[in-house]
Amino acid sequence: MNSHNIAVIIIFCNPSTDDIIHARNMAATWNGVIVDNSVTPFTTQEYIGNMRYMCNHTNVGIAEAQNIGIKTVLKDKETTHIVFLDQDSRVPNDYPETITAEFMRIRKDEHRLVMLGPTVYNKTTQQEYKSAVHRYASRSNGFSPRQQIISSGSCTIASAFEQVGLMNKELFVDYVDFEWCWRAIAKGFVCGITSASSISHQVGKRELCIGKYKVIVSAPFRYFYQYRNYLWLCRLKYVPKHWKLSFGIKLFARLIYFPIIVKDGFKCWKYMTKGIISGLKPMKHSQEDNTNHLFF
Repeated sequence: MNSHNIAVIIIFCNPSTDDIIHARNMAATWNGVIVDNSVTPFTTQEYIGNMRYMCNHTNVGIAEAQNIGIKTVLKDKETTHIVFLDQDSRVPNDYPETITAEFMRIRKDEHRLVMLGPTVYNKTTQQEYKSAVHRYASRSNGFSPRQQIISSGSCTIASAFEQVGLMNKELFVDYVDFEWCWRAIAKGFVCGITSASSISHQVGKRELCIGKYKVIVSAPFRYFYQYRNYLWLCRLKYVPKHWKLSFGIKLFARLIYFPIIVKDGFKCWKYMTKGIISGLKPMKHSQEDNTNHLFF
């Protein structure tokens, strides 16, 4: 695999000094783009190492930022694989090469593989993130099919976006990666994770233990998008019914116990209710609109 065939997309929003240093290290080796949703750019340079730097001067959401990155890297016809990174994900400098090699290895068996993610570990506890509801089996090649994976650390084939479409910018932030996977699977593709690659990542701001269960607590404003997007996604036929049911139960329960036992729980609850009200209204555009306007 030629490194010029791999493009790395890093999404920024008010990055820390350490986030910037990590991105600079990546950019010293890899081509790609850093898309910054900050109001103020951290540099006036158009390129950071080998990667283009693009500041939106406002938060357009992770979905639209990823779309900007995707369109940018696909202008280079040598690009065959894309690796996504969040600003706070920490990976070794050779990670884009190793996850791409894994993608190519597993795709020999899984010919419809469209997105491969690493095994994700909590950056603080170093424990693997696992669903409390679903259990997934790994195959002998270390591949575990999943109906949804997080985008950070994932690798996809460049041609996927022509067939599946771009990220759904209407979702803005939450479940963007999930929705793309579900849409891909509905079109006959396969998504999953590999045990051969891993990253440290922080989902949410902190964790709350309730008995044997761990609840991820996000910043209060995120609950607006979680509840609104859930109601939007429930209208889509290709979204798995078991996710609609299991996640609906979680969201309903949080409406009850968050104001009581979670720090800033009432503030979260207010965002939840605003999200519900907004979610009762339909999305402005169907996702099919994103499929046909990619190739410029």
